Amino acid sequence: MLTYAVAIFLSAFLLFQVQPMIAKYILPWFGGTAAVWTTCLLFFQLLLLAGYGYSHFVGSRLRPRGQALVHAAAILACVIVMLALSFIWSTPITPGPEWKPQNAEFPIVKILALLFVSIGFPYFILSTTGPLLQAWFARSQPGTSPYRLYSLSNLGSLIALVAYPFVVEPALNLTTQALIWSALFICFSISIWICARQIGRAAEPDTPAKSPDESAKILPEEISAVQYALWISLAACGSVMLLATTNQISQEVAPVPFLWILPLVLYLLSFIICFDNEQWYRREIFHSLFAVAVVGSCATVYLPNASIGVQIITFSLLLFSACMVCHGELVRLRPAAEHLTAFYLMVAVGGALGGIFVAAIAPHIFSGYWEFYIGVWACAALLFVVLLRDPESWIHRDTIGLVLAVFGCALALPLLLSLSQLHDRMLSWRNAEYVIAGLAMLTIVAITARRGQPAGKSNRRPGRMIQLGVALSLVMLGVLSISAVTSSVGRRIVAERNFYGTLAVVSRDDIDANNHAYLLYHGQILHGLQFTSPDKRNVPTAYYGRDSGIDLLIRGFLRRSASDGSASGLRVGVVGLGVGTLAAYGRAGDFYCFYEINPEVIDLAAAKSGFFTYLRDSKARELIVPGDARLSMEHEIARGEPRNFDVLVIDAFSGDSIPVHLLTREAFEIYWRELKPNGVLAIHISNRYLDLRPVLRSLAVNFGLHFVWVHASTKDQLRRENDWVLLARDDGILGQDEIAKNSTPFQAQASLPLWTDDRTSLFQILK
Repeated sequence: MLTYAVAIFLSAFLLFQVQPMIAKYILPWFGGTAAVWTTCLLFFQLLLLAGYGYSHFVGSRLRPRGQALVHAAAILACVIVMLALSFIWSTPITPGPEWKPQNAEFPIVKILALLFVSIGFPYFILSTTGPLLQAWFARSQPGTSPYRLYSLSNLGSLIALVAYPFVVEPALNLTTQALIWSALFICFSISIWICARQIGRAAEPDTPAKSPDESAKILPEEISAVQYALWISLAACGSVMLLATTNQISQEVAPVPFLWILPLVLYLLSFIICFDNEQWYRREIFHSLFAVAVVGSCATVYLPNASIGVQIITFSLLLFSACMVCHGELVRLRPAAEHLTAFYLMVAVGGALGGIFVAAIAPHIFSGYWEFYIGVWACAALLFVVLLRDPESWIHRDTIGLVLAVFGCALALPLLLSLSQLHDRMLSWRNAEYVIAGLAMLTIVAITARRGQPAGKSNRRPGRMIQLGVALSLVMLGVLSISAVTSSVGRRIVAERNFYGTLAVVSRDDIDANNHAYLLYHGQILHGLQFTSPDKRNVPTAYYGRDSGIDLLIRGFLRRSASDGSASGLRVGVVGLGVGTLAAYGRAGDFYCFYEINPEVIDLAAAKSGFFTYLRDSKARELIVPGDARLSMEHEIARGEPRNFDVLVIDAFSGDSIPVHLLTREAFEIYWRELKPNGVLAIHISNRYLDLRPVLRSLAVNFGLHFVWVHASTKDQLRRENDWVLLARDDGILGQDEIAKNSTPFQAQASLPLWTDDRTSLFQILK
């Protein structure tokens, strides 16, 4: 037992320790977007499916001695490959700089290929361990349930995830992490070899030993296509909720391991609780918790300006309760140990399907993050079906309290709609059609699911009342989801979504003295606006308006040019195109170079939209460089062609998330090689959740820079506040009177450890 426990625990620990580590390693190569983590999760789920498929094939087709020989050979081959890669790369699992993408096209395909080459083989070996060793254990230890080893596996995964942001990430750089991980993989290989040796030497009975696990009531010959479908569906719903909730959280804060790990920890915790003991999953508790979490998360989505703490708590509660429901019902439907590898294979199939839907399909068919609403509704609908099929569930009981609770939940949703000013939308004829269609479908499902049930249960009126109440709640949840989607469309003229997030163009007439304007939003965050009236069309707006940090800086350079008689144009680099607002500052002879990773932003600002004309109207010479700004600058420097900017503007934050790879020591080294000796670096740090000033203070102190903070707000009805930090090697520009009187100097001493590509932390800068 101890040998198997150590091997399974170590494999799970390594399996989930490498996920945030490798994702953080490649994050700067793909723009620092949160979709990098979602794509990594998809890769891990696909490889987990391959590993479970391998375990099922080997466990069902080969005798124990053959299983041991095949698996030992696979592990030996993996170790040899890792040793060979250690002579090519700095570590066996971290690819060299030659693997950095040369352009921004097909990022999902490139990430999957990069992960396959770097971590694919060892991750595949680790993913086979859980089901295969549990099958070996069931054979070698008849009379003992192997399912608790699955709980132990998830405990190892949980410890790995929790330890990473709190222990591993702060203490070790990425290279050291990868070397230690590789050493532990060798230890894991030895433990597997010991288990394989034991099972290979064991006597081979004619038939597999049966486990007396009383809670697994489904015998192999009784497993039907419906059971397989339910295993896959329950696992898929949990996977969709994991990835959709991760998107919901990390898109608005930052794509960093802590916010990746939190949803994954809750996901794994539900597996641990459910598979450790069936008694831990109590339907009356977790079904009620799920209903409360749904209402709370809907309120968070609709109510504006919810704090980061409220968002994380409500979405985390929803994810945990939904996963407990899915995985708890999955455990209730699990088979006897004889069918263990097939069961885990179906669970992996469901997880992979959920990952494919969120990471690969949803960005192409939805213009917003609507898979979150679909996942919530699908969990509730699937739970309804499972309960209808179970004659012992509470949905068939004569309990007046449950009736009141269900109808109370059904009434809470329209109340929430009225509070969010969507009541009229819900009652419109268009949405009434959805309600009628939903009721009809649910009635058909209820009638079909109740066939074959004992007459004494199917004919009880209180049971039908409960089912009707649940059906109404499900319909109301569907209406609420549809309302959320339609309200998110709102006044959007254009809505786009791709790997880098969601974009929307909105038309408004009420911003400034009834002047018409077009606005560009990335998620919920304004990324630029332009008035259409001739007198205001070329006026810089939003975060770049009068007395903003960038406005003071540009005017400061103009004053210096006027005072020294210089006739040369201003050279400005901008990381993040937005709607091209900064081009409004351009004069004849100036050069503005925009770096933009999102091709949809380039199309909206410069090409096909026609909504924003800053670039076309500017008098300056312009260049748009597609792709990640940092990689593009690295290539320019490597070619010996630095741009020699007077001003370099960093404004590439998507939503309220920050690409941390643009705020590290290595990034600053690149910036100063692109700037002239007397150039100025301007960084836009407006953010609802994070105070980036300590990060920039540490970087400024490290590089010996002068730095000031400029805070301003727009005068229009948007009331947008903006914060800029200006940094320079000398105070020739920053020391000018107009800048000095509108800025606040930083304290001289840094209060935060220096950010590097290997080490970053958000805990100390949360507002």
